[in-house]
Formats: sequence, structure tokens, C-alpha cells
Amino acid sequence: MAKIRRNGPCPCGSGSKAKRCCQTPHAYVDVRVLPLDLCQSVLNDLPGTTQVEMRTLFDQLIFLPEIDTSVQVSLPGIITPDMEQAINALREDDDAGFDEALGKVVPAVDTLERRIELAQAVIELRNNGRIPPNLAAIAVLELDRPESTFFLSSVAESIAVLAGEQQTPAGLVVSAR
Repeated sequence: MAKIRRNGPCPCGSGSKAKRCCQTPHAYVDVRVLPLDLCQSVLNDLPGTTQVEMRTLFDQLIFLPEIDTSVQVSLPGIITPDMEQAINALREDDDAGFDEALGKVVPAVDTLERRIELAQAVIELRNNGRIPPNLAAIAVLELDRPESTFFLSSVAESIAVLAGEQQTPAGLVVSAR
């Protein structure tokens, strides 16, 4: 088996460097974010999935919020200055500004309740046959990480819909505030 280098990609498929992921002193396995029963409810969907398939599924996580509004983070009713900054950056095609604002919005809305809602929505989409079971499993398990790419993508999609820059999955354009 090949040696895992600290600056190489983490073998878990997160896309992060190994030194910032599973090889940190406080490894991912030591930190639980979601209730154990949610994670266990998807584990049976992964046996037989190869590492290459898992990486492909992980790459698909950023597109998952485009499938259904249930997998977009519900934002607070009041637009915060950071959300306004993100909306303006989207309208001006300022990717760096959007990323900066998103970096401030995500910690403000990242709660256990929102992560649980997202995980339950993913499981519901799986149960209804809207997404493959192994994609649902990767999404839920990735939500269990302290820093979740799926959660970040879900917030970004929610802001894009709020800004009127992105249609909802049903094809509606939300009027910009």
C-alpha cells in the first residue's frame, strides 16, 4: 500500500490535504457532528463502492443542492451584512468577494439543527429514488465532518437563489430583495 504524504490528498476522498483532514492530531474520527443514528442509517449503502467511485461521488456533492430546495440551507429571514455582501458579489461576478463573504456567512448559519435537516433531506431524497443511495451516504457522512463541503455548497446555492442569480430546482427565479 502506498504511503500517505501529509501534503498529498487525504485517502478519505475529501479533496483536502491529509495533514488537514484525517491525519491531523485530532482526526475526523474523534469528532462527531451529527447524531450517530443518522450516519448509521446510510452506512449500508456504501459496501462495494470503490475508492474511485467514492471520489466521484464526493465531487458530485457540490451539485446536490441544485436538485431540490430541501438540500439548500434555510437562511435567516433577515439578510445580514455578510449575506448582502455575498449577494452583491454574485451580481458583480466577483468570485473572490463571494468566497470571502461566504466564508463569513457559513459559520453564522452552521448549526447542528441545520446539518441534521440537510442529512434528513438527503435521506428523504434517497428514499424517494431522487438520488443514488451511495451519493446520499457520502453526503450524510461528509456532513458529519467539522468542515463540510456539502454544507458550504448548500449555503452558496441558497444565497444564489436568494439573489435571483440561480433558479430553484423547479425552475423559479426568486425575486431579489
